[in-house]
Amino acid sequence: MKKTDSHSLIQRILRRTLGLDPAAVNLSDFEQAVAARMAQHGIRSRVRYMEILRCSRKERQSLVETVRLPQTSFFQDPETLSSLKRWVACHWLPRPSKKPLRLLNVPATTGEEAYSLAITLLESGLQAHQFHIDAVDVNDRALRIAASASYPASAMVTAPESLQDRYFLREQNGFRISGAVRSQVSFLKTDLEGSKSMSGPYDIIFGRRLMRFFAASAQGRILRGLEKALKPGGLLIVGGKPEPKKSKGAPAGWSTAQAPISPVQEVQERVKLKEAGELIESRRFDEAAWICVNVLAIHRACAQAVCLLGKIAQAEGRLTEAREFFRRALYLQPRLRPAIQALGQCPPWLPHPSTRRRSS
Repeated sequence: MKKTDSHSLIQRILRRTLGLDPAAVNLSDFEQAVAARMAQHGIRSRVRYMEILRCSRKERQSLVETVRLPQTSFFQDPETLSSLKRWVACHWLPRPSKKPLRLLNVPATTGEEAYSLAITLLESGLQAHQFHIDAVDVNDRALRIAASASYPASAMVTAPESLQDRYFLREQNGFRISGAVRSQVSFLKTDLEGSKSMSGPYDIIFGRRLMRFFAASAQGRILRGLEKALKPGGLLIVGGKPEPKKSKGAPAGWSTAQAPISPVQEVQERVKLKEAGELIESRRFDEAAWICVNVLAIHRACAQAVCLLGKIAQAEGRLTEAREFFRRALYLQPRLRPAIQALGQCPPWLPHPSTRRRSS
């Protein structure tokens, strides 16, 4: 049997039995993982290894865990995190219930996203007793890294310096999450395909990168399970597109490359952005922000949506954030006139947010 044929068959086994989409994994990393598992069993025949895969769910899980973990970093999606803060402030805090906010992060991978969520909620003014995050994953190796809370310096490239000073401890080989943040997150092993129900209910389910790992046949089942675990009126954030590659010369955390959107999506996007602009003029900022975030979930390089988020921040007096949104919009589309005009209206220098906080 040819190597390419066996590779396709192994992929089909993983897709059918675990619901995973091997296409989301780098081909060379996948091949190395298969070779490592075959060596572990002391076999050379791929046909024999496929027989083992078919018969053993444990081996299928071991193969998944052997694949090299993708490199991630903190605060990779500032627009979504900013909108999360807005939802908590406008929809959860005003509720009469005093029960703590429960948040599910899936997949946990190596923990950067879960800790970013915890820091975001602490920065929004929530106290430690007011929320807790369950971060779940099927990969034991990833969960061990997450629980260790130690990360290389490369994971910090998208973390604002002010947050690094407050929530990270420097170590010889990188950084460690502070105890105040670690205590807000529990890392749990959960197989979304194997579990009949998720522990819940949750106020927020955050799965920004979830669907990229699953085949289309499994996505519907997983989504229905998440919806059952969500409280009525809760917030569900689920994404399906892989992380875009950062363009050469782009500022840390900024990216432009992604698959082109269809003509139908382009028309829908224009309609949504027009509606968001009208909502901003009516000072209905929360509704406008959510439209922009939903547009960016499909089209991350949409400069107009980023610019509108900047206008919302500017109208609310968050001028440092506004400047960053306008700068990013201009990076994505250098001649975007609304962003050029709005950036010119912002003061050229603003005090650091932590400085303003201390002086107030």
